[in-house]
Amino acid sequence: MDVIIKNRHNIRPEDIKYKLDIIDSVVVDSSKIKDCPSACNPTVYAQINNAKKIVNCNTTAFTGKGVTIAFLDTGIDPMPDFHGRILHFRDFLNGRINLYDDNGHGTHVAGIAAGDGYYKGMAPQSGIVMLKVLNESGQGNAADVISAIQWIANNHKKYNIRIVNMSIGTASSAVNDPLVEAVERLWDMGITVVAAAGNNGPAPGTISSPGTSRKIITVASSDDEQYNKIFSGRGPTKDCVIKPDILAPGSNIISCKNSKGIYRRLSGTSMSTPIISGAIALLLEKEPSLSPDDVKYMLKLSSTSLNMAPNRQGWGLLNTEKLLNMEAVYVRSNI
Repeated sequence: MDVIIKNRHNIRPEDIKYKLDIIDSVVVDSSKIKDCPSACNPTVYAQINNAKKIVNCNTTAFTGKGVTIAFLDTGIDPMPDFHGRILHFRDFLNGRINLYDDNGHGTHVAGIAAGDGYYKGMAPQSGIVMLKVLNESGQGNAADVISAIQWIANNHKKYNIRIVNMSIGTASSAVNDPLVEAVERLWDMGITVVAAAGNNGPAPGTISSPGTSRKIITVASSDDEQYNKIFSGRGPTKDCVIKPDILAPGSNIISCKNSKGIYRRLSGTSMSTPIISGAIALLLEKEPSLSPDDVKYMLKLSSTSLNMAPNRQGWGLLNTEKLLNMEAVYVRSNI
């Protein structure tokens, strides 16, 4: 089993699988070292999930053009909906070069944010980078996810990656969660990270990592109660941070399925998350100079309260029209 180890351990160079400079760590096979902490690489699961009208995104002239969203997911099928806009694909599991998605989750998620077919996504002209970190069952491990985050840190300028969409999560209880540490490093580099709250609700304290980070934008579904399938993770986090930050629809979302142009419905906070990522792509097309903190604060000011508890709704429901009609707001400190 691959594990994440801080560099202070005496690891032989030949035993290192990946270097994770972003968190001063390396990935090694646990069989190569003694006394390995087995809990340092928790399993990560994809969380499965309609609604531009609900979030007031039907009339905007912005399309996300010039803004790239990186997706950490199960891969992507080369659907016509993405034609010419998949800027890079990297497979951290099997090392394959050609585009593929052996689960379908990643293709569906990318379609919600960036599809340009019969069912248009939120930002239908945004660039797409797909980093495959989950297998055919929608599972992966933190080592591969953080390796993908390291790749983004190294390559974000080349592809103009401004947003990272993580419709994934783990119930990690680590005190110093490496996933949280890694996404916060991306945030500090000027990359807006958007993560799913997870589908383990509705009990308190059920936000998935890395959505537990106080810095990044954590997304829950606004409509799960309507379908009597209450699943959205809820705060507070173990550090008493109110989460999620924002809501978007996540039930029965129709999006891309495969390269034959077939669509399907899925539900979960995974589907809410790319709605927010797509809205941010529209905002960054309009105001490219915004930092992640600026983006987060503008989302907060423009959201519509649904009169729910803070640890259920955060600031409330995304209102894309209000967000894009605002004057740019610049902040100096973290929200």
